[in-house]
Amino acid sequence: MSQQSFTWSLEAYESRGNLWLRWSSNAPFRAQQGQIHVYNAGFPSDPTKETKAWSWDNENNRNWDTGQKWGTGWNCAYIAEKSPNGPYTYFIQLTTTSAMGPNVLKAEETVA
Repeated sequence: MSQQSFTWSLEAYESRGNLWLRWSSNAPFRAQQGQIHVYNAGFPSDPTKETKAWSWDNENNRNWDTGQKWGTGWNCAYIAEKSPNGPYTYFIQLTTTSAMGPNVLKAEETVA
């Protein structure tokens, strides 16, 4: 029986002042119920909570304008359900840094 390996990637970049995410895979299948998430601060213990923006991984042509201002400190993740049918788990995690592009300060929200 032969084995195959597949890879998935998640990349953050700046375009028109916003945080954009692009993802890809060489697998002939999707991650189970795959989603792409942006978090304002840290990675929550439940990957489906405290989300600033999110997208299904089969939407947005694998190239998504999150609508968030570009800047350092955005926590982004590719998440998927553990087999069979959950719970969700982190698949890929990344945090934006100044090395990724011009450091336009992201908009901060204050909740009173």
